[in-house]
Order: sequence, then structure tokens, then C-alpha cells
Amino acid sequence: MKKLMMMALMIVASATAFAGDSDALKAILKSKTYAEAEQQLKANFNQLSNDQEKAEAYNKLVDLAMDDFNAEDNKRMLQQPFDSNAMYAAAYNALVNGMECNKYDQLPNAKGKIKPRYFEKNQERLKNARIAVINGGVEYANNQDNKRGYEYFLMYLNSAKDPLFANAEWIKADANIGLASYYAGRCAILNEEYGKATVALDEALNDTDAQIRDEAFGLRLYAMNRNQKTAADSAQYLIDMKDLMAKYPDNEKVFGALGDALLLQEKTDDLIALCNAHPGNPLSLVYKGMIAMNNKNYEEAIADFSNITPDHPSYLQVLYNRAICKLNVAGDFQEKHANKNTGAMTPDNEAKFKELLNDARVDFETVRQLDPDQENVRWVVLLRNIYYNLGDEAKYQELENM
Repeated sequence: MKKLMMMALMIVASATAFAGDSDALKAILKSKTYAEAEQQLKANFNQLSNDQEKAEAYNKLVDLAMDDFNAEDNKRMLQQPFDSNAMYAAAYNALVNGMECNKYDQLPNAKGKIKPRYFEKNQERLKNARIAVINGGVEYANNQDNKRGYEYFLMYLNSAKDPLFANAEWIKADANIGLASYYAGRCAILNEEYGKATVALDEALNDTDAQIRDEAFGLRLYAMNRNQKTAADSAQYLIDMKDLMAKYPDNEKVFGALGDALLLQEKTDDLIALCNAHPGNPLSLVYKGMIAMNNKNYEEAIADFSNITPDHPSYLQVLYNRAICKLNVAGDFQEKHANKNTGAMTPDNEAKFKELLNDARVDFETVRQLDPDQENVRWVVLLRNIYYNLGDEAKYQELENM
């Protein structure tokens, strides 16, 4: 009797171990088109009996998506008419389902063992799908379809981080990650989705190409700034900017954006601390000069501004600020030494006053050369007044109608 009972238990166990596919999986595997299989999977997902069935179901979707992709791609290679939208969509779908397949394929089976069935095959065959996805992003972005452009560039980026691909040598050597990151961020900005842009641009900030890095920082800072809508957003912006500064302490664009934010929010102590922490950054002197200028410490501001060289991007604005400071020094001197009733000064003080005005004039005239049409700074009125006070009638009249 004991022997018969043991045999019966073995029969039951065997029946369980070799149970056939569930009806839900069978319905998915019988599907002839991607759309049909996708509908079946969505409708019957909860009826799939285990993780292995889920992996097999998603792999079926990969098969069908790759069939669609290869059909269009073959036409393309044979220079026959093909549907590029269908090809890109199939590549996108293949990647989505390949990554989902791998998620379940890597889970332990009923015996607690991990035996992936699809990992190597899908990693290899989806290479071309990834290439198609970034090409799709380029095509959509070029056609101003920035919504799909963003989605396709983002898929290219996210797939590179997915466990299905992350450890592949060809992923580690992928030179297009930074470029895809840059264009994903650009598309998101054009969609006015600034939060998405800041995330998408992460990889581009560390690209090996200096131009990509530089432009990506510009976009990232623009997106972060535009994402401010409330006082809470502005507070968070400062926190995020400080975090970015900690990651990229030598990046002058980041320093400048953080400095501008602190200056705008009148956080002078924080700005001074930032400048003191980065004494070698030319912008430290610019901001210290601006703080001194705002506090009417004009001589101190002039000294700081004088350390900025003509090759620095902010030189025009700095020179203009220095000119204003010099003009204010002259004005303060005049106010201090002029007769309260007549406004006249002694000959020595008059000569000193004109010397100070001439010093300001030199800076304003250089500003004029750099920005003749006043596209960046408004110099005409101030320079004209200097000419008036110096008694230079001809130059005063020259600027009268500007």
C-alpha cells in the first residue's frame, strides 16, 4: 500500500511539472500580426500561469515586431518603396517588448533557478532595431515632429541602460548616446516639456565631444530656468543649480546661471560664498564687481571689473558696468567738490573731474565699438552727456540724433 501511494504522488507531481501552456499563452502564440498578439496579451496577461509564460508571450511580440521591421528594412535596402513610419514603429515595439521579455526571462523558475531563454537572441537581433530608433528620432525631429522625436531618442537612451543591453560591449562603445541625449532634450524643450528636457540631457553633459557638452549645458540651464513657475519652483531651482554646480565645478555656464539666480533673488551672502569658493573663475570677479556696484562701492567694483580680459564672453557687459562705475565716481567727485550755490569748482578740481570723465569716456567709446547699434547695452545717452560735460560739441552733436 505504501508503495502504491508513493507512485500516485509521483504521477501527480509529474502531471504538474509537465503541464501544457495555458490557454492565454496559446491564444497569444497563435496570433498572426503584432496588433493581434498585443491585444491578446493585454486582455489575457493575468491568465498567464507564470513568469516563463509571460517571457514567452512578450517574445512572441518581439518576433512579430521584428518581422514587420525586417519586411520594411529589406525594401529599404533593395531601394524599393517602403513605409518608414511602419519600420520605425516596428523597431520601437520590438525594443519595448524585448526589454519586457527580458524582465520576466531573468526571474527564477518554479525550482528557484534563473534560466533565461531569450536573452542572447534578443540582445543580438535588436541591434538593428536600436539603430532604426535613433534614425527615426532624427527623421521626426527634422520634420518638426518633436513629440515622436523625443520618444524615439528617449527609447534609444533608455534601452542602453536596460539590463537586456547594458552590459553588451557594443553598448559600452556606443558613440551616439550623448548625441541622442542632446536631441531628446532639444525636442522636449521645443515641446515646452522642460522637466523632461533636464532629465533627457544628462548623458550629453558628459559626452566626449566638447561642442555637444557645451550646447547641452546651454539647453539644460535654459530648461531648468523655464521650469520655474512658482516660488517653490524657484527655491527648488536654486537647490538643483547648487547640485549641478557640485557635479560640474569648473563649468562656467553653470557658475553663471547659479550666480545670476542668486543675484536675482538677492541672496548676496550665498553669491559671495560661491565666488570665494571659486576664486579662479573669472565670473567670481564679475559678480563681486556687480555686488560692489549695487552697494555703490564703485572703486572696488572698478578693480574687480578690470580683471576681466577682452576674450571673455561677458567682456562687453563688464566694460559697460565699469564705464558706469567710472561715471559715478566722476559724479560723486563733482557733487563733493562743487560749490553748493554756483556749481563751480576750483581749477584743480575741475581738471580732476574732467580726468575722471575722460577715463569713463574711454570705456564708453570701446563699448560703442563693440556694440555700435546698442543691441546689448544702451551707451548713447551716457556717452553724449560725457561729451557735453567735456565741452566736446562736435561729438555731442554726432550722437544727438542716435
